[in-house]
Amino acid sequence: MKDKKYIIGLTIISLTFLVSLNPYLLIFTVPVFIFGVGVLWFSKSKILTKTLWTILPLIFWYPLMHLFFYLSGIIGTATAQKLDFNFPDNFKGKAIVVQQIDCGQEIIKKDGREQLNFPENGILLYKGKIESGYINHQYFYLTKTGDRTKIPERANYMFWEDAKTVTSSSEVGVWFEGMGMATQIPPDKLSEYKYLEMIVSSKDSLEKYYDFQYNKQTDSLKYEIMKQCR
Repeated sequence: MKDKKYIIGLTIISLTFLVSLNPYLLIFTVPVFIFGVGVLWFSKSKILTKTLWTILPLIFWYPLMHLFFYLSGIIGTATAQKLDFNFPDNFKGKAIVVQQIDCGQEIIKKDGREQLNFPENGILLYKGKIESGYINHQYFYLTKTGDRTKIPERANYMFWEDAKTVTSSSEVGVWFEGMGMATQIPPDKLSEYKYLEMIVSSKDSLEKYYDFQYNKQTDSLKYEIMKQCR
């Protein structure tokens, strides 16, 4: 029967190894791992056993860490909230979703995916909530006859000339901006609402949608629509 020090040391090493597959927790797990190794080496187990349980976690940590992130991404995306953002045909500019507002669009689901249908001005008042974390979003142009054309998603790093991922400067894509951005303080208690913002644009036209005056006008229109809605 193995002695208690062996069992305790092995348990600590195994648990800290599993937790440390999330590298953001290394600052906490490394000291505990070292303690577990120390306990193991004070046990009566064979030198070869102690050596293997000390070295193997260090060898396998890096590849298993990448496997952990890969599987987390697949599972996270598969189980994330599924949203389709449907823009009017040929729409370009800033698009804003105002979340959880009573007079907004009802939650519509098609094939298990929520359908967010933007008006011509790009400001959608929505009764639903957009969850944070892993995302499973798709973007489309929607014609008046109901036909949809997929719009590619763009990561912000793709804007820069030295980006490793080459994108067409003239092809329209969706550039994610984030939550709750604004150029002015919301009036009339409208600050309680959360926003999701994105830009539908080609790379060569993107800068004009970052212009302060453009965004100020967009925010003013957004607040006016929200006040009328309330």
